[in-house]
Amino acid sequence: MLIDTMNSSQMAVIYLVTELCCLTAATLSFVFNAYIIYCFWRKKIPAADNLRLALYLAIGDFGYAAAALIHIGYLAINWSNEWLDYNPYIIIITNCFLPANLKIIVVVSCSMALDRCLAIFFPVVYRQLSKSYFANCAMACGYCWFTFDFLFQLLTAPLKRMPNCATMACFVHRTFLLYVSYSNTIAGLLIVVMSVFVFAGIQKISQRKSQIGTQTTTGVKTTSVFRQANRITVGILFCSLFFVTIPSLLVTGYEEVTGISLFAELGPFYICAILVNGFADGLVFVIVNRKSMGSRHRTLSSTQSSNSVIDRSRQIYLVRLGAKNTVAPLRRTSNLDFSHVTPHKPSIVQQHDQY
Repeated sequence: MLIDTMNSSQMAVIYLVTELCCLTAATLSFVFNAYIIYCFWRKKIPAADNLRLALYLAIGDFGYAAAALIHIGYLAINWSNEWLDYNPYIIIITNCFLPANLKIIVVVSCSMALDRCLAIFFPVVYRQLSKSYFANCAMACGYCWFTFDFLFQLLTAPLKRMPNCATMACFVHRTFLLYVSYSNTIAGLLIVVMSVFVFAGIQKISQRKSQIGTQTTTGVKTTSVFRQANRITVGILFCSLFFVTIPSLLVTGYEEVTGISLFAELGPFYICAILVNGFADGLVFVIVNRKSMGSRHRTLSSTQSSNSVIDRSRQIYLVRLGAKNTVAPLRRTSNLDFSHVTPHKPSIVQQHDQY
C-alpha cells in the first residue's frame, strides 16, 4: 500500500499539501458564506423568508469553515518534516465540530431538495406550508444531529498520542469512524435520490411551459421566483453530489476493500472536499442573486420593480387622457354654428380657451 512504500518525510509533505489546500478552501468558504449571512442580516436580499434554508446552509458552511481554519491551522503550524506528534486533546476538541457541522449541511441540503420536490409534485401542499416553519424544523433536526455527533466523538475518543499521523482517523475511536463513514454515505445516497426527483420534476415543468407559451403578469412573477429557487437548489445539489457524496463513497469503499483508512494515506482530504463544497454553495447563491444582493440592488429589486409597473400604467393613463382632451373639443366643434362669428380666424390656443 501507499502508506507502506513511503517514509514519514514523504507522508508529511503530502499532509502539508493537503492542509494548505484545506486552508485555502476554508478561507474562500468563510468569506463567501460570511457575506451571505451579512446580506441576510442587513436585509439586503428580497424575499428572505423564502430563502431561509439558504441562510441556514450558509450558517452551516460558515461554521464548518471556521472550525476547519482552527483545526487545520493547528496541524499546519505544528507540521514537521521529520516527526509529527500532535496533542490528542487539541485534535479531538478542534475536530469535534467538523463532522457535527457536516450533519447540519447534509440535513439542510436534503431539506432544500425536499422543498423543491413539494413545490413541483405537491404544489397545493407547498402553498399551504409555512416556509419559515419548514426551515426552522430542518435546522432544529440538523442541530440535534450536530449535538449527537459532537458528544459521540468527544466521549468515545481514546485521547492517545499517534506519532506521524495528522488526520482524525488516528485519534478517534474506530466505532465513531465507521459511524461517520456510513452515515455520510447514506446521507449522500439520499441526496442522490432526491436530486433525481428534483431534476426530473424541473425537466417536466420546462417541457410543460414550452407547450403553454403565454403567461400573465402574475404568472411571470411567480415563475421568476420559482425559477430562482430551482437554480439555487440545483446548483447546491450538484455541489453536494460532487464534493460530499462521491468523496464519502470513495472513503467507505476504499476502506472496505483495502482495510486501510484513506485519511491515513492522504491526510484530511475529505475535509478539503467539504470546504470546497461550502465555497461552491456560497458561489452558487451569490451568482443566482447577484442582481438583488447589496443595498442599492435591494432597493431596486424590492421597490422599483413595483414602481416601474405603476409608472408605466400612469404613463399609459396620461397618454390616453391627453388624447381624449385633444380629440373631444374637435368633436364638439362639428355641432356648433359659426355663422355669427366675424371672419377673423382664431388661433388654436383661442379655440382651446373657448371650450
